Amino acid sequence: MARKLILVLFALIIAGSTVWFVRNWAGNQNPQVVQQTAEIVVQQQKPTVEILVAASNLPAGTLLREEHVTWQAWPESDDLEERYFVKEKREVKDLIGTVVRQGIATGEPLSDGRIVKPGQSGFLAAVLRPGTRAVSIEINATSGVAGFVFPGDRVDLILTMQITNQQDGGEGSRTRASETILTDVRIVAMDQSTNDQSQEASVSRVATLEVTPKEAEIVSLSQELGRLSLSLRSIARLPDEKDKDVKIGDIRAGRGFTRDSDVSDLISAPSVSGSVARKVIIYRSGQSTQQSFE
Repeated sequence: MARKLILVLFALIIAGSTVWFVRNWAGNQNPQVVQQTAEIVVQQQKPTVEILVAASNLPAGTLLREEHVTWQAWPESDDLEERYFVKEKREVKDLIGTVVRQGIATGEPLSDGRIVKPGQSGFLAAVLRPGTRAVSIEINATSGVAGFVFPGDRVDLILTMQITNQQDGGEGSRTRASETILTDVRIVAMDQSTNDQSQEASVSRVATLEVTPKEAEIVSLSQELGRLSLSLRSIARLPDEKDKDVKIGDIRAGRGFTRDSDVSDLISAPSVSGSVARKVIIYRSGQSTQQSFE
């Protein structure tokens, strides 16, 4: 009987020692667990701010609009305001009308080094599509469609000039004519503005056109021949209009001309005495030569 009591007592001592050891070990481990948990919570609650990022892929030359960008949370840092567009420090409207200098991928932050603002060096070059040139012409309220032409619109370019009709044995007569020399040309700037978001009409003095190298030569020469004016094209296109305005070499088709005798019956077209003759008018360097065939 005494032996059994000794064994039970010994078992209770071992059990008590085991419980004490486990509790003591667990007590020593709890501070580390709490510390690790606290560190995780601190990392999750690290302060963030919102910056502007690209809402879609923005190739170089894109004229930025509001739908091109969006606000996104970003870890806060000391130099964040100097590198990116931080909310409440910069506004979206500061980007409207600027041009992407280097391509920006979706979700990538926008920075001053990736865009070009109006007036900065290289701005117009960033607006132009590859292979095109920019040329400027003087306009007024009449030739510029009363100020209702904006960057991004497409126009036809009309040349109005005086022509000398040379006839056999005579000094020739002077007539006036208008000719559509270029069609479907994109306006890239009015004066020094490329903002296509403005809805307020204003009379500009200079229109900048995006043309091919050959068309640039045509515009340059035409300014010496007579007066240039813009004809605004509709945004909507006719089903067969694309076929008419295809390119032939570097010059767009769809061109035509109108003489003053086509406008008014009081102005007579050059005539040939005698029998009715078929006439062919040949234009060279702003002058026309009439050839008659009996």
